[in-house]
This record gives sequence, structure tokens and C-alpha cells, in this order.
Amino acid sequence: MNRILSDSWVDTSRKPWISGDIAYVPVQKGYPYTTTLPERKRKGRGYQKIGSIIAFHGGKPTPDLIDEVIKLHQPQGIIWYRGHQGDMRIPDIDVLYGEVSDTVHKESGIRYHLSPAKVMFSQGNREEKSRVASLVKPGERICDMFAGIGYFTLPMAKAGGFVHALEINPDAVYYLEKNIQENILDSRIIVSLGDCRDTISGIYDRIHMGYYEAARFLETAFHHVHSGTFLHVHGIGDNTIEIKEHLKTFGFTATLEHRTIKKIGPGKVHTVTDVVIL
Repeated sequence: MNRILSDSWVDTSRKPWISGDIAYVPVQKGYPYTTTLPERKRKGRGYQKIGSIIAFHGGKPTPDLIDEVIKLHQPQGIIWYRGHQGDMRIPDIDVLYGEVSDTVHKESGIRYHLSPAKVMFSQGNREEKSRVASLVKPGERICDMFAGIGYFTLPMAKAGGFVHALEINPDAVYYLEKNIQENILDSRIIVSLGDCRDTISGIYDRIHMGYYEAARFLETAFHHVHSGTFLHVHGIGDNTIEIKEHLKTFGFTATLEHRTIKKIGPGKVHTVTDVVIL
């Protein structure tokens, strides 16, 4: 199996599926294939697969569900996320099975090294990462104000941007730098460790603000924009009123487009507002 997975026709952004004695290996576009599998759906509560780790959000999973997941995936470990702590977004977790150490998560052709016990990772942002990367024009000067391990930094750089990645958490920066080397993007990314309000510099064509309280950092971001700068301001719920207040304070006019990314709890949604400075 390991020999096959190294062949050029294998789509390494997707995992093989094992059913009995048969292994179905995903194929790159443009190569012949023998079958198309129907979408596989599992009834019941969902969870995330982060590399070799299974992660649950919300209420604590039952022992029966944990046993089911172990039999289905044989994971390295299973964790239950209680939430994230402070500006460094440090995970608050319980280890429910096995051990939690470094793992490699593959997504959209990018490899992310991380430990889910040390740094956050959300698969729910997959479509948003792809959307933002699709907007990047080659050569853009980009600032990722809350870079983490490179969730958005890496796709934006892979799309042709030159990214200044800012991150306050030293553990996240360790994995970010490892991921930059892993994905051969060191010529397109500069990393600054520290509070983004202190490390941001220059003028950017695009500023990504992937933090639920991003709007309160607009005062900093507005010192680094020009006419045409594109900002992606994340938040919980509708943050457009707060954004408009900041724009008025600084004398900017802009277009705003608000969208929902995912549900994050009862009555709560993760959103992003695209702001283009006029």
C-alpha cells in the first residue's frame, strides 16, 4: 500500500478507503479510474478527523460512541474539545482514548503538521480557505493577522500571494514554520512572532483577520491599507455594524459582503465580512 501511495496518479489530498479486503485509492484528475464510489454518510453525531486524531466538539461523547469510532478508524487518539483559552487560542481538551501528539493533516493538497493538544485546527473552515485562496491574485501583498499554523497563510501563498504571517502563540509558530518548509512555500511567507498590533508593518493588498473578535483589531489594520485593499473580518454573528462604525471613525468608505461560514453552537454562527476599501 505504501508503495502505491507514492505513485504520481494518487490523489494524496484524500485518504484511501478500506472495505473488507479491498482498498479504494483516490485518483488524481486526468488519470483513468475503475469506479466511482457513492458518498458515504454516517448517521449520528459528527466529529473531526485531524490527521490520525479524532476530535469531538460540543457535549462529551458517550463510551459507546467512542468505541464505535475506535473500531471504525483505529485512531492514534480521541479528544474532546471544551473550547479555546485566551488570545493564544490554546485548546482546552480531554484525551478520551490513546495519546495525542504530533500528526499530519492533509487538506486540499496542503500538509499541516500540528498537535491538537497544543494548537487549534478547524476543518469547518475548509470551504472558506478555498474561497479566499481563489480570490488571491499572483503577487499580492498579504497580511494574515492571526496566522496560527497556517490555515489561511498556506493556501493564500500557494495561490501566488506574498504573505506576512503574524502569530502570538509560540507553539503555533513552531508548526507554522514547519508547514511552510513542508509545503515548499518559504519564498512566499515571512513569519513574525508576537502580538499582531506590534508586528504588522507596511501596506497590504489583502488583510486576513481570522479571529472571532477580529473587528476590535480594525484600528490596527486600517493603518496598513490603501484604496482597493481587501479585508476578511471574521466574527460571531453579524459584525457589520461594528465594522461600519470603525470605517466611519477612520473616514473610510468601503463595500461590505457578509457571509456565514459554519454553525459553532446553539444560535451561534461563525461569519466573515469581506471589506473592500474604496
